[in-house]
Amino acid sequence: MELWRMLWKQRVLYLFLLPGAVAVLLFSYAPMVGLIIAFQDYKVTGGFLGGEFVGLEHFRNFLSDPEFYNALRNTLAIGGLMILFGFPAPIILALMIDAVRSTRVKKLVQSITYLPHFITWVFISSLVYRLLESESGIVNLLLVKLGLEPINFMQDPDYFWGILIVTSIWQSVGWNTIIYLAAITGIDPEIHSAAMVDGAGRFQRMISITLPCILPTIAILFVLSLGSLFTVNFEAVFNLMNGFVQSKADVIDTYIYRTGVQMAHFSYATAIGFARSLIAAALVVIGYLFSNKMNETKLL
Repeated sequence: MELWRMLWKQRVLYLFLLPGAVAVLLFSYAPMVGLIIAFQDYKVTGGFLGGEFVGLEHFRNFLSDPEFYNALRNTLAIGGLMILFGFPAPIILALMIDAVRSTRVKKLVQSITYLPHFITWVFISSLVYRLLESESGIVNLLLVKLGLEPINFMQDPDYFWGILIVTSIWQSVGWNTIIYLAAITGIDPEIHSAAMVDGAGRFQRMISITLPCILPTIAILFVLSLGSLFTVNFEAVFNLMNGFVQSKADVIDTYIYRTGVQMAHFSYATAIGFARSLIAAALVVIGYLFSNKMNETKLL
């Protein structure tokens, strides 16, 4: 009874949540019915329930495929590098923006850093190719001016991970600072005032006040980011990769796209996607439990 009374009291808030909840149910949960084809020999003409049941055959097949392990290696490497370098980047940027005293400069920096988020990866990849072109790209022109040999960046697999990580951070770092800046704004100004009275400098207040206060936000976002170990940005990889760098660029998502869409092995691709999602979810749960043990209070 108490629950219904609370729901009725906050009915307006729940009405605002309703469109988002319906969208999640329609586009995230309803399509999960199609996971059944991971256990079938699916044919388009037979429908979801018309395929022959084959059990775990598709799972055994991709576990014995060398191409899958190459894609898995690349996915883990790129995902790990994104967490290592990409996760702290917006935190550092948010702290730097917060340290700026001028409101106008803050707004200008925020606008400039947010802008790449709204640029499509098709345009970004074209820009990267132009900048790194072996003959007329500005990077190689600078190398030649310095007396160095030009480098075929986009045709050398050894450079692909670095190019992808740097480009991805540039594209997303500004947008990802929004949550951290919101958390910083929620810090009680009196804490900073008391620290200033005690003689604490700006850097000392950043380390002793700002970071500890936003630590719960950092922990939650870190736990959620653990799933990205198995979920690399498909758009970024797909638009930046080419035949020369496929050995380092092929990730699980592109492998699923190639086998499922281009080769029409729908059941096989669904089995890979299903297994990948289960592992990513398990990582998030493990990270959450570990974070709870590291904190006295629960994060969620």
